[in-house]
Amino acid sequence: MRYSFNTFNHSTYYGLPPTLPRQIEAAASAGYDHVGLDILSVLAHERDGLSPRDLAARLEHHGLPCHELVSLSISANKASTLRGLEQILRVARVLRPAQVLCVVTGEIDDDVVANTATCVRSLAEEHIGLSLEFLPTRHVDSIPEALRLLDRVAHPGLRLVVESWHFFRGPSTWADLAALPLDRVGFVQFADAPAPMSDDAHHESMHRRVLPGRGVLDLDRFCATLVAKGYDGVVSVELLSESWRTADLHEFADATLASSRSVWESATTRFG
Repeated sequence: MRYSFNTFNHSTYYGLPPTLPRQIEAAASAGYDHVGLDILSVLAHERDGLSPRDLAARLEHHGLPCHELVSLSISANKASTLRGLEQILRVARVLRPAQVLCVVTGEIDDDVVANTATCVRSLAEEHIGLSLEFLPTRHVDSIPEALRLLDRVAHPGLRLVVESWHFFRGPSTWADLAALPLDRVGFVQFADAPAPMSDDAHHESMHRRVLPGRGVLDLDRFCATLVAKGYDGVVSVELLSESWRTADLHEFADATLASSRSVWESATTRFG
């Protein structure tokens, strides 16, 4: 497996100052293979005078390619979707991510299908894939629902983000995961979770994740199912944790990589 340090836990989304250069340095020091950058922090740095080209130079200096750029919002509103796509394309042409992560707002209707198709074709022209994330808090909440959109768009550049938290906390089943064709998987996002403290799934997802192996999710079976089907791609470690948000970035990068690698290597040894 190859591991990507997902920067969203320290995103400006949470009201934090942008810290992407420090996060890139911490990821490189820990031994990550890639970095996943969030567009909100990239734009915040740009407003402060650190351009996407400057960030690209930092990535090159540390030998860390950008794997995923997060995120592009797609809806039935064509104008809104195209504004987001234009911003993503402008940044992606400099940072050269392998994948752009997208989320869909609303039901899968003809407008959402058309707008998704426009996005995936535009990114494909830049040799960038588009990976759809299903979330239990949205209409596209499961593997089957996400595949329904993929089937309607019918473009090889559109694939799925298989996210462990969303898989376990949403309506997807083990049968869904086992039946998911390998060529439909864009990449994997990975974290563990404790027993929930409330019914607020958004809060639980955004603030209460824990290191892989420290929670209650059956990550051994999750990893084993993906490894058994031949997955050996990128694992983006997305530990969204309020408590880790105030920790030292190097400690955070070291802990997330070590725990993730341990769980995946165990599954690979048994089923790879």
